[in-house]
Amino acid sequence: MHDHSRCHAWREFLETLRLDSVSQLDVLAAPDIHYHDPFVDVRGLANVKRVFVKMFDDLDAPRFTFTHCACDGDTCFLRWHFTCRPKTIRMGLPWICDGVTEIRFDTEGRVLVHFEHWDAGEQVYEKLPVLRAIIRTVKKRVSGWRG
Repeated sequence: MHDHSRCHAWREFLETLRLDSVSQLDVLAAPDIHYHDPFVDVRGLANVKRVFVKMFDDLDAPRFTFTHCACDGDTCFLRWHFTCRPKTIRMGLPWICDGVTEIRFDTEGRVLVHFEHWDAGEQVYEKLPVLRAIIRTVKKRVSGWRG
């Protein structure tokens, strides 16, 4: 399977992801898939399915919108915007995160590695009022900025 068609299938899975479509992972992902993001590091199809199901438990209206795709051999990178509304934190506007997904395929064209690259500090923790002040203070001290 051509690099871009494998990448397109994974991209389409994520763009149209719903709770009832998580089972598509059985076809798209390798049994020993490795999933990693700033909060989770799991291996195995059953564990990755639990990550996606938990996303729907924790978030209202999670949605990926992809802006770019680059592939080289068995590796592809997808640039995305992710919007959601955390169920436990009611703050009006949806949260928006930007990041890149790195995916690698096995010899059968299934996703073997799914790594999310994004800044949890800036895009999640700084949205929480109590943590925002702490993180900004730490950033100032680390950067030497005294403003």
